[in-house]
Amino acid sequence: MLNKEDKMKLKQQDREIEQKSKENREELKRLKAEQKKARREQRKSEKFSRKAKKRHSTKQPANQGTVLSVFPIRDYIDSEGYFLTGESTIIDLFQIQGKSYYDASDDEIENLVYSNAKLLQRLPDDLKIISMNYPTNTQQQQKFISYMLTRPELEPYTEWLAERLETLKGLEQNTTDRQAFLMVFARDKGHYVEIKRLLSGNPYFVIRPISREKKENIIFQLNNMNKRIKV
Repeated sequence: MLNKEDKMKLKQQDREIEQKSKENREELKRLKAEQKKARREQRKSEKFSRKAKKRHSTKQPANQGTVLSVFPIRDYIDSEGYFLTGESTIIDLFQIQGKSYYDASDDEIENLVYSNAKLLQRLPDDLKIISMNYPTNTQQQQKFISYMLTRPELEPYTEWLAERLETLKGLEQNTTDRQAFLMVFARDKGHYVEIKRLLSGNPYFVIRPISREKKENIIFQLNNMNKRIKV
């Protein structure tokens, strides 16, 4: 037989469960509305693309015997930091910031999965995640040691510093780090800005901008798998 206090606790638990269920239903409803909106915008975009394709249907077919016929990139816009294709669409690359989850709690793993699932629901556009061995970058350390070699008071340590500098150069030439990158595709600048806004709002999927040289190295490696990147 339950006493009055136990009954009050059960009622309180029932209210909490009901409140949590209500919040989950509202969240699910909101996600479905966002998915519906994204599909509607995608249909509009596809309709616009079909119309644009019809307008340019008289264009001469590409010469299948040239590199440009199979390689989409035509230019790099330095002021914006992205590539342009032959159809004036946009391609860009970002570095994915790694994070170890070996010691993460169950709540952290659950939040990671839930957050990334929401991101993919809000971003129905194509994404490409690239994982590759990229040369170890020791430029910052090399610049520091080179500066130390110019200081007169450190002349007694010149030999040791020079050996250290050569070691860093050797690491850069002969070792690699496993890195991950994200390639995004956009119809135009407005679409590109929207993709970046959605990506920047996810604390569990952090991306960082990278230099033009690194982007070109990645593109080179993707199209020349038997070649080794040198920096």
